[in-house]
Amino acid sequence: MNEKALIMQLETLVQQIGDHLMSMPRSRPLVAGVSGGQGVGKTTFCKALSQYLSDAGVATLSVSLDNFYLSRRERETLGAHIHPLCQTRGVPGTHNVGQLNEVMVALRSKHRIADVRLPVFSKSLDDVLPPAQWLSVQTQPEIILLEGWCVGAQADFISPHPQTEWERTHDGDGVWKQWSQTQAAAYADIWAACECLVLMRQDNFEAIIDSRWAQEQDNAAASGVWQFETREDVAQFCAHYESWTLGMWQALPPKCDFVIGRDETFTYRHWLDEPSPHRLS
Repeated sequence: MNEKALIMQLETLVQQIGDHLMSMPRSRPLVAGVSGGQGVGKTTFCKALSQYLSDAGVATLSVSLDNFYLSRRERETLGAHIHPLCQTRGVPGTHNVGQLNEVMVALRSKHRIADVRLPVFSKSLDDVLPPAQWLSVQTQPEIILLEGWCVGAQADFISPHPQTEWERTHDGDGVWKQWSQTQAAAYADIWAACECLVLMRQDNFEAIIDSRWAQEQDNAAASGVWQFETREDVAQFCAHYESWTLGMWQALPPKCDFVIGRDETFTYRHWLDEPSPHRLS
């Protein structure tokens, strides 16, 4: 990727994308998709962007795709009937797409919403929390930020055949991968509702592993529960995502409004040579 880019800190990035979102016409809640690999800073970015928009008087809600993972029991059932790798959350097919679609439709309804319930998924427990711990949305937002590592993913972004040594070892006949490809079509209506799409990406896949390992340590410090005990454990987990992630880095930019790089110092770069229709100035 060409190194010609605008360099900026989070505050500048948030201001310029926030101003763009506020300039967009909306007759009902506008959806902005924020896509990017694990640990790239999507949640931090969306939190700052929500605050910026709220301070400007625009009611904003962040919806995380991660909270719509299937329960552990549901994924175990997939693992028993389709392929053992289906038990690991992450790839298209491991989300409750029907539930997410219902939530997005309710949030975007032109009629005043009553009470929309947002599920909460615990990464440390690797399971959906009980409904009593879900979040309640009682007022309609003007802008919805839909963030997740595979927002915008389409089946043709990856090959149906093993592409990495890990895939050749664990899914040599491509059953799991082809299943995930097929499942990607179920997300199409949700992605189509995104009127603005932002892709945030690290420099390489090793950076994703490092970021996800740092995230795991933060999660464990907050919850007291470790899902992964070493960086190698994290690397094995991230291997489930590698083909999808690299495929999205290659295929998604032309479909995006903004393509943002992020380095290990959390400095952001907007790539000037990407064919995205909007440019930061």
